[in-house]
Amino acid sequence: MNDHADWLHSADSNNTDLPPELEQLLLSHEPSALGDRISRELDDYTVAFITSKNGKRSPAGSGTLVSYHNSKYILTAAHVWHGDDPENGLKNADTILIPIKEGEPKRLTIGPDEIVPFGPEIPEEWNQWGPDLVMLSLPPDRIGSIQAVGRSFYNLSKKEEKNVEGVQMHFLVGAPARRGNFTANKAIPEMQAMLIWKATGPYLRTGAPHPPRQDFDYIDLGINTNAPFVAKRFGGVSGGGIWKVCIDRSDIDGFDSFKILNGVAYWEEPFEGSELLMVRVHGPQSIRTILRYVPQ
Repeated sequence: MNDHADWLHSADSNNTDLPPELEQLLLSHEPSALGDRISRELDDYTVAFITSKNGKRSPAGSGTLVSYHNSKYILTAAHVWHGDDPENGLKNADTILIPIKEGEPKRLTIGPDEIVPFGPEIPEEWNQWGPDLVMLSLPPDRIGSIQAVGRSFYNLSKKEEKNVEGVQMHFLVGAPARRGNFTANKAIPEMQAMLIWKATGPYLRTGAPHPPRQDFDYIDLGINTNAPFVAKRFGGVSGGGIWKVCIDRSDIDGFDSFKILNGVAYWEEPFEGSELLMVRVHGPQSIRTILRYVPQ
């Protein structure tokens, strides 16, 4: 935890001239049309993982569909792939199921041996400092099945645009296990885009004993789990993306939004002295670092 990091509000609390649609989204826990629209747009880049092992289906994390140098990947947390014991993790499953069309039973079923991971070696002491990122490469025909239903891949090759105007906010997108429906014969994850009210700016951990950690940055999010519709714990959200969304007025449909993938969630713990849940995220520098491991 960075005690010296500046706390950032998701929107300018001094802005008293918010349009009603933005005011409802930012200042109310009630659902809003604008919030639903942003959620659908971010969900389009996001997948949930389900593992099947010994006939049992279980939630296994989240990931973001990304492209880099004309290749397609799923960006997720390394522990989602590796697991923390031989009984979990995508690579230890009999099969992996990826729902690819919201509201429909269409799923991609794939064996772990069909997936190629790219990322740093896991340190001997794997803890809240990671590094906990991996890029998963799927066979072209599997990627084609995802694209065929109209899903989007966020382009990591493009440079971040500067001077984006509008009200800025942050969303964490993933599939909390506690919000899904999982039984012996059924596995239905529920994707959520959650508005983040407080977050540190990206920071580095200087003097990290594991050298690769020095190339990874961190963002700590404060999640109000007492808010309606928010899961109390965030198992299943690991690997999900943190998005910076800038909303501005538009003559076409009232509002336009510009979205930047800003990090990947991988760790949670209670905030000391607070009712907020802390979710730790690898930040934008970490995403740039993980790209060194994929074919150029």
